Amino acid sequence: MRKFVVNKEQKKIEPSKEQIDRYKDFTRLHHEYERLLKRGKKPLYRDPKLFMLIFIVCLVLLLLYLESR
Repeated sequence: MRKFVVNKEQKKIEPSKEQIDRYKDFTRLHHEYERLLKRGKKPLYRDPKLFMLIFIVCLVLLLLYLESR
């Protein structure tokens, strides 16, 4: 079980000047956010190489299943 420590000091935690300046540039911050959270442009099932891989794997599994019957 985790032990928690109660912080009774009323010390204010404020960001440094460098941290504030780093996030003042909203366009850069927004670009980093979009790059982090945005998905790829093409869905996985529409990627031709991935589609062929999935098709071949399914085909092999089907053949193995039919062979074992």
